[in-house]
Amino acid sequence: RFLLELRAYTALEHEAIPRLYELAYEGESPYLVTELVDGVTLDSLLADGQRYEPDGIVALLRPIASALDYAHSRATVHRDVKPANILLAHDGRMLLTGFGLGTVASFNSGPGAGGTVAPDYVAPERLVGREVDGRADVYSLAAVIFETTTGRRPFSSKSWIETLSRRLYEPPPNVREVIPELPAAFAIVLQQAMDRDPNRRPATAGELLDRLESAINSPNGTVEVGHWLPPLVRARSIGVGAAVVAAIGIAEVVWLFEGSGLTLLQHAAQRWFGAG
Repeated sequence: RFLLELRAYTALEHEAIPRLYELAYEGESPYLVTELVDGVTLDSLLADGQRYEPDGIVALLRPIASALDYAHSRATVHRDVKPANILLAHDGRMLLTGFGLGTVASFNSGPGAGGTVAPDYVAPERLVGREVDGRADVYSLAAVIFETTTGRRPFSSKSWIETLSRRLYEPPPNVREVIPELPAAFAIVLQQAMDRDPNRRPATAGELLDRLESAINSPNGTVEVGHWLPPLVRARSIGVGAAVVAAIGIAEVVWLFEGSGLTLLQHAAQRWFGAG
């Protein structure tokens, strides 16, 4: 399945996706040969203090949403949507890079075989090892929009363990708690897109931006409010309880984020007992 997904990326042809030329190998390690694009990442712009108004970021990310929906229509999930993978090319194009890297991290089976995944943008269902579909990318895109409008990452904490805990046990954050002037409807739509239950999110990236645009144009309009379940109930609804997160989930996330090939038990031993 791992190689099938990587090969699927090479067949993607979209104006907002750098051309993926081929799947090649260095020894037994696969890698993708992609188009070289001159530009700057959204991540670097945010690091320099760039912020966007709601209507500005919706317009800016339209090509990215289109690329995601195109990929999803071909049963391809990006898995690692984040500002570092959104490129503003010097020729004016908006591009979504990093296709294949999320898959490498997910299926990594040995030291150095995969890349890392940014914990601030990963959908909760992926954190607990569930199969993901395009709605995981919708979650990540919403997290990107949260950061570009507020300058803060949702659920961001002092450590990735605390970030994980907040992700699994707290309701989605509200952008109006950071910037009260933002439209209430805009905040509600963004919260829905970051709901822990994929079924409560917009079905596509394009639908997310359409809803946000409607919220901006009709800030006093009504939006169905998500009824987020109590933390422990919701944790059970995605198949993991507090004890499981403490004992196994954290070890699994170490593997996911560090891209290491060590087993969960090895990670647990190192973390709890200092084993080598």
